[in-house]
Amino acid sequence: MSTQKPPQQTERPPPLRSPGRPSDDPAIRDRMLDVALREFSAHGFRGVSVTAIAKEAGATPAMIHYYFGNKQGLYEAVLQHALGPILAQLESATRHPPDGEDRLPRFVHNYMRLLADNPQVPSLIVRDVLTPGGQMRDTFVQGFAGRGGRGLRELVQSAQKLGTLRTDLDPDLIALSLLSMAVFPFVGRPVAGQVLDYNIEPERIDELAEHTLQLFYHGAGT
Repeated sequence: MSTQKPPQQTERPPPLRSPGRPSDDPAIRDRMLDVALREFSAHGFRGVSVTAIAKEAGATPAMIHYYFGNKQGLYEAVLQHALGPILAQLESATRHPPDGEDRLPRFVHNYMRLLADNPQVPSLIVRDVLTPGGQMRDTFVQGFAGRGGRGLRELVQSAQKLGTLRTDLDPDLIALSLLSMAVFPFVGRPVAGQVLDYNIEPERIDELAEHTLQLFYHGAGT
């Protein structure tokens, strides 16, 4: 009596991942953001392709579309990744103000540390926001600068009520002066750094922040 062998089962290959499906690599999204920040700051929004960013990050263009929607969504995510922490701090401070504390010094230290830790952010903003016809100006103003400006104005007004800042000065102009002093060392570094000897390395940034605050409060403080 012959026995019939059961039909041999062949292994099916694992299903191919859809190109738009997220990667199994948990770090891929952050890697795409890091590469995009570097490329956008060096070449501007118009000068960078999604394909080039994906290739450099070890991803595919479809992954960028999955995580960020499109190129503008990627740019906005880069800004949120870099500036989100300081915006969250501002908004938290204005929602839950500590009694009797002038929060401007803490904001300046944290803001300047953030810029020191992300040195490509200022050039990113100069290239695509501040230059005439900046491609991302409206996006930056509506999504980031507007929120930050409101929060900073509220911190200034709170300091005026506490008596640490002069009340005869316009709070918007105070905020403008403080931002100018805090941001210019980073934005102007390519030129000013060749003429003036100052340090914006992360481990030295608190010295520059303290110097900025001393000058600011000498003029605007009570």
